[in-house]
Amino acid sequence: MAEGQEWNLPNLTYGFIGVGVMGFPMAQNLRKRIPSSSKLIICEINKSAVDKFLSETQPNDNISAASTPKEIAQQCDIVITMLPKGPHVDTVFTHESTGLLVGAPDSKTRQIMFMECSTIDVATSNKMDDLVTSAGHKFVDAPVSGGYNGAVAGTLTIMIGGSEELFNEVRPLAEAMGKKENIYHCGKQGAGLATKQINNYLGFVSMLGVSEAFNMGRLYGLNPKTLASVVNVSTGQCYNSSKENPVKGVTDKASTSRDFAGGFSIELCKGVVEMALQLGEQVGAKSVLRDAVLNTLEEAAEDPRCKGKDYRSIYLHLADIKQSENHI
Repeated sequence: MAEGQEWNLPNLTYGFIGVGVMGFPMAQNLRKRIPSSSKLIICEINKSAVDKFLSETQPNDNISAASTPKEIAQQCDIVITMLPKGPHVDTVFTHESTGLLVGAPDSKTRQIMFMECSTIDVATSNKMDDLVTSAGHKFVDAPVSGGYNGAVAGTLTIMIGGSEELFNEVRPLAEAMGKKENIYHCGKQGAGLATKQINNYLGFVSMLGVSEAFNMGRLYGLNPKTLASVVNVSTGQCYNSSKENPVKGVTDKASTSRDFAGGFSIELCKGVVEMALQLGEQVGAKSVLRDAVLNTLEEAAEDPRCKGKDYRSIYLHLADIKQSENHI
């Protein structure tokens, strides 16, 4: 089977903006799965990340880098963005001299599909959709879940917001970076982000519970691996207890095995949880955990043990221990 054929990806020019922790492996998987004759052009503000991507990504032919989003839009038929926050997305799309919309051609000449994978607020995503569609191009919100390991393995869950027609159009593209069974059409524009925010909120609440439980076990003197074995065949089982246990040595390949380096940072987690709670307010959803969740996140975001680390480092904050003490 020819490269790219399994994913039904057309022989076009692809652009990827944002090769950070998540975007780097996502773009690598895209390069592997698009037709070998297709071009992939990346754009990233961090030059060392660009150099690393160009040298390490296979196959490394038909890969180049653009210095601005404008250049991406001038050359690419499909553009994927994976950026940290809403203001970054806004700037990439709308900057008056370097933005994607400045570089986009007349849609009658070449229509671009924009697949926006960042986890941002719904309002910014809707604004980008309005601007893109007004210019005659296509836009979907397509945030991802599965963390760094999922991005590397190409098993991400991808939640897509947009019309049924747009979903069917981008599905093969999503399958090139995610798990085929985990590509979801969540509803209208913005629905992918709403789904993502709700999932992240639940994931953090789950992590808080796991952290409290395993600290309780630590203080009592329980073996954390034995505790995890019981929990994971009982009613307390969840993703964070079984796949991302915060005690080092309990779960292979968990973020604690990297001393919580990389992954979904506590700062990004705080931002997404805040967005989810704002969404809850907008729709009138009751939240009995709101204050406890926000207060704990604010404290952890200022804790040197958690700053810049994967959000599961919240365990160090709750247990009040150093990473060097966090092991079986």
